[in-house]
Amino acid sequence: MNYENIILELLDRIKVLEEQVKVLVEKDQEKPILVNKMSTGDIRDYINKCKTVARNEGKANIILLAGDIHRELKLKSAMPMVCNAMRQCMSTEDTVLYETASGYSSTLKIEYRL
Repeated sequence: MNYENIILELLDRIKVLEEQVKVLVEKDQEKPILVNKMSTGDIRDYINKCKTVARNEGKANIILLAGDIHRELKLKSAMPMVCNAMRQCMSTEDTVLYETASGYSSTLKIEYRL
């Protein structure tokens, strides 16, 4: 067997593969990264819209659950933001119906008076 020719052929194949990888990496870097960035203010806006809709339907109050808001807005690992936004939307007449010790649970439940 001619090992020298085999080694040269393998080196050529490696070179071709490296060029293909380089092209793929460059293409991947050109793609825009889509990130669903949402702020606490955006979550407050959503809560206020929920309150407005309920008020327009003639309801006297609305009960919101942090886990439902997190799911509806398709958030990932944003429970502290949701809980903070829920508290920021409270007035003196509103009531926290359920809260855990940490205060940042999906089970935070607040009743908003409309």
